[in-house]
Amino acid sequence: MDHLFQQLPAYVDGLKATEQVKYPFTEAFSGFNRPSRIEGDLFGLEVDGTIPKEINGTFYRIQSDHRFPPTFEDDIHFNGDGIVGSFRIVDGHADWKQRYVQTDRYKAEAKVRRNLFGKYRNPVTDHETVKGLIRTAANTNVVFWRGMLLALKEDGPPFAMDPQTLETIGRYDFEGQVLSPTFTAHPKVDPKTGELICFGYEAGGNGNDASKDIVVYTIAPDGEKKEETWYKAPFCGIIHDCAITENYIVFPMTPLKASAERINKGGNHWAWDPNDDQLYGIVPRRGGKPEDIIWVRADCGFHGHVAGSYEENGKIVIDLGVANGNVFFFFPPEDAEPGRVAQRNKLNSPMTRWVFDPLELKMDDRVVPTATTNFSCEFSRIDDRFQGSHYTQFWTLQVDPSRLYDAAKCGSPAGGLFNVLMHYNWETKTEDCWWPGPCTTIQEPVFCAKSSYAAEGHGYILSLLNRLDELRNDIAIFDAQNIAQGPMALVHLPIKFKLGFHGNWVDQQEIDAFNELRKNGGKIGAVEAAKLPLPWQLKEKLTNGSSSHMSHE
Repeated sequence: MDHLFQQLPAYVDGLKATEQVKYPFTEAFSGFNRPSRIEGDLFGLEVDGTIPKEINGTFYRIQSDHRFPPTFEDDIHFNGDGIVGSFRIVDGHADWKQRYVQTDRYKAEAKVRRNLFGKYRNPVTDHETVKGLIRTAANTNVVFWRGMLLALKEDGPPFAMDPQTLETIGRYDFEGQVLSPTFTAHPKVDPKTGELICFGYEAGGNGNDASKDIVVYTIAPDGEKKEETWYKAPFCGIIHDCAITENYIVFPMTPLKASAERINKGGNHWAWDPNDDQLYGIVPRRGGKPEDIIWVRADCGFHGHVAGSYEENGKIVIDLGVANGNVFFFFPPEDAEPGRVAQRNKLNSPMTRWVFDPLELKMDDRVVPTATTNFSCEFSRIDDRFQGSHYTQFWTLQVDPSRLYDAAKCGSPAGGLFNVLMHYNWETKTEDCWWPGPCTTIQEPVFCAKSSYAAEGHGYILSLLNRLDELRNDIAIFDAQNIAQGPMALVHLPIKFKLGFHGNWVDQQEIDAFNELRKNGGKIGAVEAAKLPLPWQLKEKLTNGSSSHMSHE
């Protein structure tokens, strides 16, 4: 019967050769990385242990999950379609729901049942029928804002979703106030003012053309735009995250560089430059002008995510992981071959503390960290009630190669060997750690406070566990102040998710309050999707007539 399954290869010379739904067998599409593509609902998930009764809200997370096999065989995990999952926890029970973000990209590909978009952030490699379309996959973060979820990826605008049904409402432009081609996956909400601080980099053209422009917005709690300022960067590099304090915003820029020439030749959007510095751009939060930005430099490094930031004695304190090499091994230096996950696991990425005096620093001054931990970490999170304020502790994932890992059972640790969950206290220097065993890795932790008035860090940590040998996931719930004792509860999932990028906890009180405001006849009414194309789309329409594929939804 073997002859029944004889068929043409799915990929020839690195390109999709048939319309058959057949994924590559590369590292990015194998084992735990194999696409899941599951939309669905599960009511009443199985639980070991006890979920504390005071936990009442939803853990939202997002992952990249290719709906269709990619055009290019060497495609990367970052290029998959965004799919949002919600874990509703109430009264000691947990339910799950998951839906794709129905972006313009999603809709175009659904019509023809195949991939139409090419390399990561390279529109030159897209199918002709989708030229001029917003190409973001909205797959990196999901944030609750004024009664909606914003599905975010830094290469395009936000897409709004219903927090309860996870139905996509449409592209969101803050009621016509935010029209940049790009929007960060890491906006910050200031808990003191209620403001949303957000930005876009590579924002001067269509978002994929290596522009050096950065735009910064401040959105008030009532949804009104209060600030919009444009700045220039020394080069077009990745600015994946930002830090806020009472009076400043800091942009860590990694020397992973975009090149318009390379993009136009069909190459990678990004290339690692090991010979350039890591940079930090410092701007005022209020009343900023283009000439106000100060760029300071440090020895070459790769920025991870910001843990916390604040001001002390007039100086800016910012804590983030910085690796000593190229974390994105799939974007090597010019004319070099891509690396593998194993190389990423060998890098050292300690938490680093930087202290900047914004009144003393000048353009291109060199800086060094004031403190560096003795452990490698990433995906660090704080008690979000202390965003932009003095804080003392964070939770993070360690890469600890000294721990046993069962490669025979599990294969390559998808995405990296994040095998230890740690709670770290800056003041006491204590490390409270938990290791899940040789067949499990851990996804980004999120913090849930016991109550709105609980002391800093008193609450719970929720994190997905990757059961690599079983190809499925659990949710682990910890006492945030006692990680080493292990989970208080394990919520078992009978399916495999892919590696998520980011997630957030939203208290049910906040969801209910906005439900009341957003209902028919409510004070602020229903969320409205963007009504007009973005300026770059209109410009392309005038230039080359690509408007026939633009979405007004």
